[in-house]
Amino acid sequence: MSAAPARPPVPTTTASYSIMRLREMLSSYYNRSTALALLGADAVLFVAGEWLVARGGSLWLALGGGALATLAIVRLFIIGHDACHGSLTDHATLNKVLGRIAFLPSLTPFSLWRVGHNVVHHGFNNLKGRDFVWEPLDPVEWQALSRRRQLLERIYRSAFGPLPYYLVEIWWRRLYFPGRENAPGQRAEFMWDSLLVTVFALGWAGLLVASAGGAPGRTALALTLGFVVPFLVWNWTVGFVVYLHHTNPDVVWYADKSMWLKAQGILQGTVRYRVRPWWNWLLHNIMEHAAHHLDPRIPLYRLQAAQAALARQVPDIPVVELSLRTYWRAVRRCKLFDCDRREWVVFPRRVAGPA
Repeated sequence: MSAAPARPPVPTTTASYSIMRLREMLSSYYNRSTALALLGADAVLFVAGEWLVARGGSLWLALGGGALATLAIVRLFIIGHDACHGSLTDHATLNKVLGRIAFLPSLTPFSLWRVGHNVVHHGFNNLKGRDFVWEPLDPVEWQALSRRRQLLERIYRSAFGPLPYYLVEIWWRRLYFPGRENAPGQRAEFMWDSLLVTVFALGWAGLLVASAGGAPGRTALALTLGFVVPFLVWNWTVGFVVYLHHTNPDVVWYADKSMWLKAQGILQGTVRYRVRPWWNWLLHNIMEHAAHHLDPRIPLYRLQAAQAALARQVPDIPVVELSLRTYWRAVRRCKLFDCDRREWVVFPRRVAGPA
């Protein structure tokens, strides 16, 4: 019998970094000062956008209002994301209150997001079997799927996949009244937070319907531009951003925890994107992701400075210029991840697996 082929070595960085020492270095960026102003400004932006949809008086104003509301949902979610990490203010209870408020327009249950994101994703990013967010299948897992599920995976891993992936696999299955197989326990706060966003959604839609004054055409337009489209675009945006952070030809996923620890998966399992200044403004610096993953206690408005400091200490974190070309490169190459060879592979040309 021939010997099994040797596995490639565990990827290592060009230097040995102490995660604790790097976090100590970044602790100087913990100062928090503008949380309420940020939340208030983006809440006003959301209300203004919805008002334009409901009362603007023309299709163009309604379209502009829908765009403003969508932007506000994204920005409010990022603020809620900071609150969920405890980095929005210095007060734990206030973070929980403000986080729940900020998460309402994206219909995100606060406590369920906190467990899935803070504990699972941040605790084990890029470790298969633990981190479920954009977790790639390996070729063996792919072959075992039904043809219907293989087709769904092909859709998710397409250029237009972030919308259905996040909407179905994350929001529907894991955040909004998740079933027993996906719920992280049976805490009462999970149900109450799902009810809270349900009440908000009903009130939101109800106000748009009332603003239309009973006219069917205006009602459909208000609900479409003020509720349905912003929610769908929000789902596409968050799915797209999280995909970019952890799916790239230079990013490795691990099936073995000891290898993940040796390769410093928390530090090396994400990509830093060079973006235009307006991107950072629009998305509250969320693309400065390596510093955030290393220490989520850094508030969003100090991430740029913290990322620059981290880059000086750890110059081998993957850096990618964000463009349609780099996105297409990831979409084209990153379909399945072969954990034995530690590299991304494409889907087989022919559909396989049980019907």
